[in-house]
Amino acid sequence: MEVVPSSPPRYLYSPLPEGYIRLLRLLPHQDKHAPIQCQLFDYPLHSYVVGTHRYEALSYVWGSPEKPYSIFLDDGCLAVTTNLYAALLHLRDRFIERVIWIDAVCINQTDLDERGSQVQFMAEIFAKASCVIVWLEEEATSIHDDKTSDEGGRALEVIQKAAEGYCRTGMDEEKAVLALLERSWFRRVWVR
Repeated sequence: MEVVPSSPPRYLYSPLPEGYIRLLRLLPHQDKHAPIQCQLFDYPLHSYVVGTHRYEALSYVWGSPEKPYSIFLDDGCLAVTTNLYAALLHLRDRFIERVIWIDAVCINQTDLDERGSQVQFMAEIFAKASCVIVWLEEEATSIHDDKTSDEGGRALEVIQKAAEGYCRTGMDEEKAVLALLERSWFRRVWVR
């Protein structure tokens, strides 16, 4: 009889203590195509730490509701969207773990009570983060399209020069900035 390896069970959330949030520990891997491995842990948001805390917060667009990818979370698996999976692949370091708050993972989306109470903390979660990462998603054309990253880099360069007081741009630069600003992250209700 042939033994068929079983897939890991679906991740099961445990209840959060009052005033706590979950944080995701994104584990490093030297192979950028290796499966995403993470750990979740409870964190006291209202602790006596002054200023920012030692976690990052991810702001992104969920994209399609389909969840074709899975991440390994502690001893289980959690289905995630294409956009979140791409962000995690990009954010994962080769050698150092990162601690990140990500709404789709750190909040039990199937528990309406938890979701309701955690959403009330979101402004504080982002305000206390040591850094907020804005993931503008990858272009639909190709994840490895150099033209896309060139346009994004050019757009950021134009924005930086404008902030420094140098504002003269050409059509290519203006198109790059417009393409950046047309991404779906900028169309979210709370960004406008």
